[in-house]
Amino acid sequence: MEFKRVLLLRKLMVERLGKQKTVLTEQDCFSMDALTLAYMGDVCWSHFIRNQLIATGIYHVQVLNDISMSAVSARKQAVIMNDLRDLFSEREIKVAKRARNTNSTVPKSATVEEYRESTAFEGVLGYLYLSGQTERLNFIMEKALCFLLKELKNAYKK
Repeated sequence: MEFKRVLLLRKLMVERLGKQKTVLTEQDCFSMDALTLAYMGDVCWSHFIRNQLIATGIYHVQVLNDISMSAVSARKQAVIMNDLRDLFSEREIKVAKRARNTNSTVPKSATVEEYRESTAFEGVLGYLYLSGQTERLNFIMEKALCFLLKELKNAYKK
């Protein structure tokens, strides 16, 4: 039964691709499945980090990838989430809690706690992006980058 539903949804998605855009309200985004928000938030954070790295003027792909992978890891995102939690609005905290409490498969590279916190961080970013709160999204990601820079500078001092 579940497999048939997934096949139907795939078919519908392919049919709709490129034809219509659903206009989402802030409430639509707030009510959206938390893993969908985290899915989009993961893209936002990864894109933001990659843009920042390329802006350094160093284009060596191995270096770009090494630092990018560290910055977007569940472990780093969990630390960022804990550091930035006080900056979040009440609504953002609710999104974070929903995303944190979803059931999903935890990768071997992170603990359950780290993965849940990183999913919470990504959920907030996805919510802000999809609801059109670009200024707020950029503010949060800039703050996260400042925190991340401290971590990275300490790691590369050695």
